[in-house]
Amino acid sequence: MPTFSIIVPVYNVQKYVEAALSSVAAQTFTDFEVVVVDDGSTDASGAIAEAFCAKDRRFRYLRQENGGLSAARNAGTALASGDYLYYMDSDDVIDPETLGLCHDEFARYGVDVVLFGAVPFMDEAPLPATLSEGGRGRRPEVSSPLSSEAFVMESVRQDRYFVSACCLVARRSAIGSLQFINGMLFEDNHFVTALLLDRKIMVSVLSQALFKRRYRPNSIMTSQRTIRHYDSLYRLVREMCALSFAALDPAPRDAVRSFVIGHLLGDLHNTSAQVGAGVGLRIRNIVATWYVATHVSLRLLTLKRVLLALLPELYRIRA
Repeated sequence: MPTFSIIVPVYNVQKYVEAALSSVAAQTFTDFEVVVVDDGSTDASGAIAEAFCAKDRRFRYLRQENGGLSAARNAGTALASGDYLYYMDSDDVIDPETLGLCHDEFARYGVDVVLFGAVPFMDEAPLPATLSEGGRGRRPEVSSPLSSEAFVMESVRQDRYFVSACCLVARRSAIGSLQFINGMLFEDNHFVTALLLDRKIMVSVLSQALFKRRYRPNSIMTSQRTIRHYDSLYRLVREMCALSFAALDPAPRDAVRSFVIGHLLGDLHNTSAQVGAGVGLRIRNIVATWYVATHVSLRLLTLKRVLLALLPELYRIRA
């Protein structure tokens, strides 16, 4: 069995998929398999990916009907046979040393997860200032190994908390039966939080930005938000409230849950303003706010939050 399994969902990225797969093929640590899941692409992505796989026996190609990113990742996971799993997007690239550095951490410390940083780039235009500046994609300065709950608390304290399944490699036994939620955007929020905080595990943190995230026009990351984004966030808030956060002791658990879910609630309200909040969305904002307050902490039911739920256009004034 290979040491690493890399799952790469592919959907309508014909300009980028070969570069993504080439960055995997170029890894200095070579004991890996790649499961490429063509999620019903309607452009040439599937043909490009299939031809690439035919040239390298470490790569396997699977085509399925379009079911979304989560469904493709889950399908790839079911086929994977490696000891460690990595989820990569098909329009991004990884550093040639990614698997080698992660393998060293697993071998040295026996940890469950290795996390690393990310750096954004664009082919067609300069990066917006909001992406090129600040600490977005940087990991906290910590000593490895450490518990997953300590990692999250330090990430929050150092203002370097972000979630991305593409910025970690996990031991298969740590993932267990955990899956990405089908039919929902922002699926990484639930998956990564459940992986790190639903039970105590040990992690190692690399400071290097091994993941190179491509920002492109009309992608999920850069496109104008729609009602689909709102519906996904609305569902995500409830799914996050259902997580136990059991890795944390009671006092920090309340603080971390409030921080993580409170930020998602704010994102929900902000998204309703971008979509164009009618009466229906304003009511849903209030319902979500009450749900979070009664399932996480009544301290989240502030006048400010209620006001932003009812009048989300105030986010534009704040911006």
